[in-house]
Amino acid sequence: MSSLGEKFVVAWATQDWESFARLYDEDVILYAPFAWKIAGLPAILKVAAEFHETYPGFRAALHDEFHSADNTRAVFRYAWDWHNTGEFHGQPPTDARGTTIETHTVRLRDGRITEQIISTNNLRLISLQLERGLEFPLVTPDPALQIVSATS
Repeated sequence: MSSLGEKFVVAWATQDWESFARLYDEDVILYAPFAWKIAGLPAILKVAAEFHETYPGFRAALHDEFHSADNTRAVFRYAWDWHNTGEFHGQPPTDARGTTIETHTVRLRDGRITEQIISTNNLRLISLQLERGLEFPLVTPDPALQIVSATS
């Protein structure tokens, strides 16, 4: 049986939207560098399809995955190779290429994603979007409860 991360990467890269949708709760909330709080499965499917229009034919590979003992939380890390040959929000393609590594932290209910937080460790894709004038959210509070905090 495939893991959540394996199912996500394969469905995402191959545009298997039916399998992709089965990974999510209908009321899922997604937090990503480009949009801090995308609510609902239809909105997530729309964003996923837009990425494929902007970066057609990208390749994704899962590199790491962890699950909590009670299977209510998971983290997976994957890399995807992209080539900007499609339009993005009315902007023409740049022909830029790159590899982005993302870490997805998810909360699960009955094995389906209810909350997803995406972190990226490659700024090339983000800088490309900034060059295009895409505004990023300036305030991005973590939706989870604090475990501990400290101040200097």
